[in-house]
Amino acid sequence: MMALAAFGLASCEADKDPVLNEPTEFVLNVPPFASQCIELAEGHSIELTCSQPNYGLTLAPSYSVEVSMMQDFGASLPEQAPVEEGEEGEPPYYVVVPVENPNSAVITVSDVDLSNAILTMRGIKEEEQYTPLAPHPLYVRVVAAVNEQAITRITSNVITLQQVKGYFSLSSGPKVLYTPGNSNGWNQENSQWIPETEEKGIYKGFVYLNGEFKFTNQPNWDGTNFGNSGEDGVLSTDGGAGNLTLPETGEGLYFATVDLTDESKPTYKLEYIESVALCGSATPDNWTPADGPAMKSDDFLIWTYTGSFADGEFKFIFNRGWGINLGTDDDPADFGTEVENALKWDGGNLSVSAGEHTVTLDLSKLPYGYTIE
Repeated sequence: MMALAAFGLASCEADKDPVLNEPTEFVLNVPPFASQCIELAEGHSIELTCSQPNYGLTLAPSYSVEVSMMQDFGASLPEQAPVEEGEEGEPPYYVVVPVENPNSAVITVSDVDLSNAILTMRGIKEEEQYTPLAPHPLYVRVVAAVNEQAITRITSNVITLQQVKGYFSLSSGPKVLYTPGNSNGWNQENSQWIPETEEKGIYKGFVYLNGEFKFTNQPNWDGTNFGNSGEDGVLSTDGGAGNLTLPETGEGLYFATVDLTDESKPTYKLEYIESVALCGSATPDNWTPADGPAMKSDDFLIWTYTGSFADGEFKFIFNRGWGINLGTDDDPADFGTEVENALKWDGGNLSVSAGEHTVTLDLSKLPYGYTIE
C-alpha cells in the first residue's frame, strides 16, 4: 500500500508538468462539393474544415493550405532546387495558398488565390501565356503548427477536388479592404479601397466617412466582414457584429490603418484629415509644410488648387506634416484602374513648370492620381 501511495503521489506530481507530444489525429474533411465541378470566380471562396491536432494538451495551432496538381505533391519527382530571390525556377510542384482565418479549423480560401496557385504551377505569369484547361483534379492538404515550431508541425491527409476550372486572375494584384457604409450606399465597389502595404497584413489608405461603415476583404458580403467588437479600436469578424461608427470628428476624410497581423485581435485606427496641401520648391512655402498652399474639395475625395507656381517640384501633404505624404510612383500597382499619373506614400517629387496651373488630386480610387493643367 505504501508503494502504491508513492506511485500515486509521483503521478500527481508529474501531472503538474504537461508534456508536449508529437501531434496526431489531424484530419482534413472531404467537403460535400468535392465531386462537383468548381468554376473558380472573382469574389467567391471555398470553405474547408479539419480536426484539431492532438498535442496531448490544449494548444491553438494556425493552419495553412497547400494545393497541387499532382496527387503526391511531387514526392515521386526529383527534389526542386531552391530559387534565389530575383531568379526564375521551374514551376513548383505545390503552392501554399493564403487563408483568411488561419487560427480557425474552419478555413476559408478565396477562389482568386486558388486560381493564382494553378497559374503558378503551370508557370503562367502573363495573360498572353494563358490557355484555359478543362476541369481537372486539384489536390489539397492542410498544415498545422503552433508558433511555427517544427515539433508542432503536422500535415493532414490529402483530399481531391475532382473538377476545378481556373481562370486568369485579373485581380491578382495587391490585396485591398473595402469600406462599405453610409457614404457609398453600402456598396463595396463604390467604396474607397484600402491597399495592403509592403508589410503583410497592414492596410493603409484614405476613406470618406459620413456615418456607419464596415471593412470587408471581398467586394461583397461573402468574405470576412469586420465590424464593431465593443472594444475601442478592435474589430470583430463575427458576421453578426454591429457597424463601426463615425468618429467624434464627424463627416470627412480619414486616413485608415487596419492591422490584421493578429487574426485573433484585428485592430484599426482612423486619423482625421484636417487639411490637404501642396509643399515644395515650386510653391511659396519652399518645403515648409505649415505654409503650403491649401487644396479645396466639395466631396473630400477630389481636391484642387489653382495658383502661380515657380519652376520646381512639390508633393501632396496632409495635416501640415510629412507623416502622410504622396509623391510620384514609377511602378504603380495594378488595381484594375488605369491612372496616368499614379501616386504612392513617400513617393518622388512632382515637377511643374512656372506659371498658372490647376493641380487636382484624386483619392477616390486606387492608385491615387493627380493632374496638372
